[in-house]
Amino acid sequence: MDINYLLLLQNFRDATGGVLDNFFEYITKLGETSVLMLLIGIIYWGFDKRKGIFLMFTLFTNRIINGFIKITACVYRPWIRDARITPVPAAQADATGYSFPSGHTANAVSIWGGMALNTDDTLKCPKILQVLLWVLVLLIGFSRNYLGVHTPQDVVVAFVIGVVVLLVMAKLMLVIDKNPKADIWVMLGGVALCVLLILYAALKSYPVDYAADGSVIVEGSKMAVDSYKNAGMGIGFFIGWFVERRFIKFSTDTGLVERIVRLVFCVFTYTVLDELSGSAANMLVGAGLGSGLSKALVQCLLIFYFVAAAPAITKLFSRFFKKRNA
Repeated sequence: MDINYLLLLQNFRDATGGVLDNFFEYITKLGETSVLMLLIGIIYWGFDKRKGIFLMFTLFTNRIINGFIKITACVYRPWIRDARITPVPAAQADATGYSFPSGHTANAVSIWGGMALNTDDTLKCPKILQVLLWVLVLLIGFSRNYLGVHTPQDVVVAFVIGVVVLLVMAKLMLVIDKNPKADIWVMLGGVALCVLLILYAALKSYPVDYAADGSVIVEGSKMAVDSYKNAGMGIGFFIGWFVERRFIKFSTDTGLVERIVRLVFCVFTYTVLDELSGSAANMLVGAGLGSGLSKALVQCLLIFYFVAAAPAITKLFSRFFKKRNA
């Protein structure tokens, strides 16, 4: 049934000459982690720190859960399951890891859905914008089907899990507000879950299927790389959040100039480091560290910089110039 649905969409693409391909390629990019991290950064560094933290809690929690499920279910991509499926090439190139559940859909619920959810003491979202944001979430999910890289169940399950995580994280934020010292247990629990994901990805067995010529169709170790990355990002976030919360304590309730300077500096430096992260991971692989662990370590450091180090640097700059001009 799921393959027939994808074939129906594929036939539509073929019959219309791919007239909607570019539109849905653009829509699907709005569910990519790299794009969403910049959006979170703009909110976190420049406008509403609390909202940014909430969005990161939902995003990284969703990605950790997604990582566990992907390498447990080990569901192959649609074109591997059925040779009749021909995904849009650009989307296929970015479709890494196992298929179930959809990472893009989970990301979309976390961020666009998270922006639509009004929580205490954060930026309020008007109702009309809430509706538009949820429509965008649904479009991103559908784009994964339209482009031929995910089945309907991949999208639906990711959507449901994403909504549950969204609501749970909203409650968790309130619990932390009422019990500020509980942050250490949240941090330790999050890091422990991420370490468990790394161990699980490294030690579990993966299915091995062979093509007619005897070659391996899918190498499980390569499919697990996304789970390593998700775990690394999670560790970087939880530690970074705790360090920033306890020791750095930057604020978005400051003057406009200070916020703009922080935003420009953080966006620029994070973007540069993100571009260099692939090369850094390859260097670690060359030094003998496995591909999965290399990506986990690099992502951990990158997200720690995003959450804690970058704001700390701008806060030091701000103090220096204030003393100089005093």
